[in-house]
Amino acid sequence: MAAMADVSLTLAQVWQGLGAVALLGAGFGALQAGFVGALVGMSGLVAASLMALRLNRHRRDRVIEGQLPGFLEAIARGLRTGLQLGPATVEAASSTQPPLSLEVAPLAAELQRGLRSAEVFERWASRRPGSSTGLAAAAVAFAATAGGARARAIDGVAATLRDRAALELEVRSLTSQARVSAMMIAALPVGFMLLSAGVGDAGAEFLFTTPLGLAILAVGLSLDVIGALWMRRIVNARA
Repeated sequence: MAAMADVSLTLAQVWQGLGAVALLGAGFGALQAGFVGALVGMSGLVAASLMALRLNRHRRDRVIEGQLPGFLEAIARGLRTGLQLGPATVEAASSTQPPLSLEVAPLAAELQRGLRSAEVFERWASRRPGSSTGLAAAAVAFAATAGGARARAIDGVAATLRDRAALELEVRSLTSQARVSAMMIAALPVGFMLLSAGVGDAGAEFLFTTPLGLAILAVGLSLDVIGALWMRRIVNARA
């Protein structure tokens, strides 16, 4: 659960926030349609909160991927000045900005306690498999054990990550029209529902004020969200 949120949030804070949202949704729904309304309101707000946390995580991951090359280049500069990998990493972490600084601060603390550089970076790579962060951590862990021209090797990884980020940015730009179209298709049912409610349509009154209507509304919104996620998956797969 905590992995879906920003790392500055603890697991307890995430659960507390979801509990408050669930109580708010249940209270509002109960005022509208009793027990059924409470269930619908609670599930709807919790689902929206989880989706917001997931989107926040994706945005944060993209920012971190943009900061990684600079972090690696700072480590390489420290190695060229004569520092060992551990002190070079600690020095680079001290000048890193959030959100990457929240990722690398535990690494610096472990290195300052005297843990082996390779072990620290291997654990970091295992926590972020399949991501640019995991790739960077695995590369530095390998450099820690392989020796040789470490600074040049780390600079090469940084250049690779920059090229990868540039390619992903270009792909997102080329698929932006498809993403906007998918978003509009998913938003049309919700927009039509809100428009009907604004003009006092009898169907909207049924949806918002009766237990059966709230149940139908919950099912419809769930299907709309599933469709939106499905279209997003299709667009990402084609990208």
